[in-house]
Amino acid sequence: MHELFLTASVKQSDFDTACAVLQGLSWMTARRTIYRVLFFAGQPQAQGLPTALPPGMLRPQEMQLWRELSKHLLRSSYVLQAAYEVTPETDFGRVAAGGADVPPVDLNRLPATLRWTDFPDPLRDSPITSRKKIEIPFARGLPVVLTQNKHAYTNELIQETYSFNRGDLEIVLSRYYYLPESPGRPVAHLPPWADLRPVDSAQKWVLNVKMYVAEDGQPEKLAKANEELMRNKAEFEKLFDFQVVGRQAFDTRISPPPVVPGRGPP
Repeated sequence: MHELFLTASVKQSDFDTACAVLQGLSWMTARRTIYRVLFFAGQPQAQGLPTALPPGMLRPQEMQLWRELSKHLLRSSYVLQAAYEVTPETDFGRVAAGGADVPPVDLNRLPATLRWTDFPDPLRDSPITSRKKIEIPFARGLPVVLTQNKHAYTNELIQETYSFNRGDLEIVLSRYYYLPESPGRPVAHLPPWADLRPVDSAQKWVLNVKMYVAEDGQPEKLAKANEELMRNKAEFEKLFDFQVVGRQAFDTRISPPPVVPGRGPP
């Protein structure tokens, strides 16, 4: 899949107005979704994914995506994401009867989505970012699959999104939040929602206006999606200031190990 999107920032003080405007443009109420996102870094030396997984983890159509992702990881090493949908009411600040902490959540027992995005295409001076994207839903066991494939857990964040749909457009307001430090492993318990601190010190939201092209290797469809986004930009930019964002800002690749002259890579 190819993802194309425009990017703008929205101040916290303008957030409610932005949601009201987008609700009017899309004729729908925003869908609020919150994710617990774990980040896993691949080894410096690129390697693919295992060809076989335990039964029940992936359906046949998802195994096809798994094999496609493996081809990309053979080319370059990346930071991958494991995203879990959570809710403030049930997953944050949980305590047991009598005020005691509840047992830690076993993330390997929960469904999650594996996320990968490629280095964006080189669109010079364009406000549109275009990149390949793969998302694979796992029924369970995603962290252990990644660690067994030598992807190392690095950190985790909370992602909050408000999304709208307008025809083929997906419009998303998103913001990330820090979690307490827990070196080497995810936090045992999520803190109360009210205690979270936005990653952006100015507490801004990121607005993305997106389109998707399902098939790779379809330049005419990419060009059509690009044109459609630019037409929508002309309407949306009366309300939002879309910026040209360098593709390095979206680079999830991991640098390969240095090659010593006269020797191959380690």
